[in-house]
Amino acid sequence: MNSVFSKLSIILVFGLLIAMGSCMKDSTSDRTEAEELIELNELILKLEMRGYDVDTTDSGVYYIIHEQGSGPNPAPYDTVSIGYEGYLTNGVLFDTSVDKYDNDQWKFVYMQQVLIKGLNDGLAIMKEGSEYEFIIPSKLAYGDFGAPPTIGPFQTLIVGVKLFDIKPAMD
Repeated sequence: MNSVFSKLSIILVFGLLIAMGSCMKDSTSDRTEAEELIELNELILKLEMRGYDVDTTDSGVYYIIHEQGSGPNPAPYDTVSIGYEGYLTNGVLFDTSVDKYDNDQWKFVYMQQVLIKGLNDGLAIMKEGSEYEFIIPSKLAYGDFGAPPTIGPFQTLIVGVKLFDIKPAMD
């Protein structure tokens, strides 16, 4: 678990540099979609300039593969076990599986548990044993409303995920 989170911290530093170096408002409560898109494009460009291979799902979730697993991909109604940490681009931790679940792993039924679209789409491309980092634009997360009080409108999320285990659904 620690490896994905230490890699995540590197990427968060780039996000913080963007946030500190931009002329955007300090508050995310009155962000606009245009401001989010500028910040997102700057973040992706800086990551690629630093040698990260940033790819995109069909829906628009950006991702970096830190470790590619060799197991299966999750299918609807499989029980998955993941570890995760989610950050805002300004470095604020908004959620984590660490110290929250047994063995720091959240177990849930894939496509039955309500998740943000960006995380569902990201999990779909992961193989068991993989560690990915997802950069999820607000349109695939909490949109123009946000998830108060921590996640403001038009807030891009950065979520590091380790897919530990997949238990196939019973037929």
